[in-house]
Amino acid sequence: MLPRPAIYFFILWTIFIGLTLPVNGQMIPAERGSKTFFDSIDHRITSLQQQIERMKQKRDVSYLNLQRELDHTTFTRAFEEYVVDEDMEKAKELVENRIKRSEFRRDQSSIKFYYAYQEKAYALIKQQKIHYQQLFLKEKNFKKEFEKYTAPCTLTAYQKTQRFVALALKYAEENNLAETVKYLYSYQSFTEALIFDAESDYDLAELTNNARSFEKVFLPLASSDSLNSLKEAEKLLSHCINYGRLSGSSLNGEYFKKQSMIVTSALSDILEREGREKELARYTDQSVVAKFDTLNPCGVFKWHNQVVVIDEFIPTSGMENVKKGEAIIHADKMLATYLQKNKLCQSIDDLRFGYSFIIPYKSNAKNTSFYYNKSNQKWQYIACYTVIVNPEYTLQVSKFMPPLFFEDEMDVASNNL
Repeated sequence: MLPRPAIYFFILWTIFIGLTLPVNGQMIPAERGSKTFFDSIDHRITSLQQQIERMKQKRDVSYLNLQRELDHTTFTRAFEEYVVDEDMEKAKELVENRIKRSEFRRDQSSIKFYYAYQEKAYALIKQQKIHYQQLFLKEKNFKKEFEKYTAPCTLTAYQKTQRFVALALKYAEENNLAETVKYLYSYQSFTEALIFDAESDYDLAELTNNARSFEKVFLPLASSDSLNSLKEAEKLLSHCINYGRLSGSSLNGEYFKKQSMIVTSALSDILEREGREKELARYTDQSVVAKFDTLNPCGVFKWHNQVVVIDEFIPTSGMENVKKGEAIIHADKMLATYLQKNKLCQSIDDLRFGYSFIIPYKSNAKNTSFYYNKSNQKWQYIACYTVIVNPEYTLQVSKFMPPLFFEDEMDVASNNL
């Protein structure tokens, strides 16, 4: 019979090195980072927890060895998750914390175990750096790798490509590779267009190379009185632009810019017809107008039970109605990004914006929807949302947003000092 320490290390070897699956009567190792890989570790954790529960009262060497093995197995799972996410700094930090704890307890077995993982972490960090240095040496290198991922032309392949681009973008942003980040965003948008193409009934290759085909699909959506149809037209147009940019389609950016004007104008018209701005009367007995906001930075805020977006942009049109449509689209994107970044939604595609309107700025001549900021030559707007998805969701997410700060509140605060 093997002595207990030998049995213990044999078990560890079986878990971490020999994770295997039977295939055609043979055993092959599970792919690192795969679902099967993590399922195997989870199964072992559950088994250890059950054994420990039965042995809890004994407190003998076997119990302590099982507890140590559980700690190591739980650690391994966390470490491998960081490796899959390519978050090697957190993986290294995790190992270092475990080493400190083991040294404090003078647990030589664990110290040896965690130092081995520290070497693995350093090796992976080095590999990651070399990999991305080669990948980002020139865009051609990245494009070649990108095309390998997309080659199967399946939804699964595009989803894997999306993850590949996301990890590359994460590394580039963390290392301040501005030029790389710039072209990676184009590949990210292109991948989203490929996924949209695979999941929808649209054929983006056809729509981005044939004006007649595009207009046959797009114009009925853009001319509809339905807000949902306009949003669909906006989404389709966005994906066509992103698809055409990297696929070298015959319909260029200037053509799609003209189509964008149709959507923004139609969106503004429908908001005007439905009288969304009359919603202001529900919150005050006076005409609510704004002035250039210097108290609140550009961002997302809560006001009463509403959500307010303050931002600046450069419109493509000088017409007030078209500018308002562009502002709403701009605000939608900013709000969606905010909600996703703060993990208040699973996916931007799940979001549905209901009532939204532009709060007019006060002017000596007439109220206007925008204020021109001379310092950066952009137009500031204030958009108000009364419903996001549904009233309950709106109430919940607004709790995570800072309140708007008003000038009279500044005066009150000063007087109380």
